[in-house]
Amino acid sequence: MKILVTGATGYIGGAAAKALVKRGHEVFGLARSEESAGRLRLAGITPVAGDFTDNASLIRAASGVDTIVSTASIGSLAGSAETFAQDRDAIRAMLGAVEGSGKTLVFTSGSAVLGIVNGGDATRDVFDEDVRLPLPPAVFAPASANVPPLLVEMLGAAMGARVETEKEVANALGIRGIVMRPGLVYGNGGSYDLPALIRMARAQGVAPHLGAGGTLQGYVHVDDLAELYCLAVEGAPAGAVLHGVAGEVSQRELAAAVSRMIGAGDRTASLQLEEMYAAGGPVGVSLSLNKRMSSDKTRRLLGWSPTRTDILRDIEFGSYAA
Repeated sequence: MKILVTGATGYIGGAAAKALVKRGHEVFGLARSEESAGRLRLAGITPVAGDFTDNASLIRAASGVDTIVSTASIGSLAGSAETFAQDRDAIRAMLGAVEGSGKTLVFTSGSAVLGIVNGGDATRDVFDEDVRLPLPPAVFAPASANVPPLLVEMLGAAMGARVETEKEVANALGIRGIVMRPGLVYGNGGSYDLPALIRMARAQGVAPHLGAGGTLQGYVHVDDLAELYCLAVEGAPAGAVLHGVAGEVSQRELAAAVSRMIGAGDRTASLQLEEMYAAGGPVGVSLSLNKRMSSDKTRRLLGWSPTRTDILRDIEFGSYAA
């Protein structure tokens, strides 16, 4: 199968692309420079000149393959309404290029679409793949959480743009559209959220968390997630929504592991939401959201069996400590 991976030089996309190569697929990756092209070639991936922000190059690249796995994001996974709208436009361009062809497009969304602010305490709701989105403000930012109105508006607009893209992919006619929602991705010293939390900890001397730090979110090792991308490409039905989570971890546990890793013992810092934003920007807010997800349906549908649940040990003693 000929597969285009957007974001193939990145963290999630690189892992997915390499896993697809190992399974015998012919994998292509967008490259904005000769340096990026060289890295792709070393991984057995054929570079294609292009940029996720350039719709014309996306259309050309998408037209020449059987399957598109889109992991790129202009705003990463903690973006804004504006950057997520740009992501939506890029996906629309590729959808238009393959419309009615029967080809496959896998869109990488994120667990933040299920995020709920609760003042640093855990929420009870665990959302499965069939949850109705977008969540209304009264759910993702209840009055009891005292979330600033401007932040409620920002979160609602950003997640609204993300969910709109999900729906366009899942409901696309004449193609096999698939939505992937990974949890907190860790492993191999990478991630979007964890390096930011480590930087926050080094800047403050201890790792921070919102309130009591009871916020819970699903997580997945990047290698297990890469396996899920392979299974999705090879067997997920049109319109499938997949949850990539292997376990659950609290923000306080993450913070304590980071503090121990930097030599601060078990000490952590309890911050308000505005302080988390000041310390870490959108990632500080993302870390403070309950993002509780079930992957039971995904596991049954594709036979996915994630094996790694060592996120805290990997932070303290593994790839992040190294």
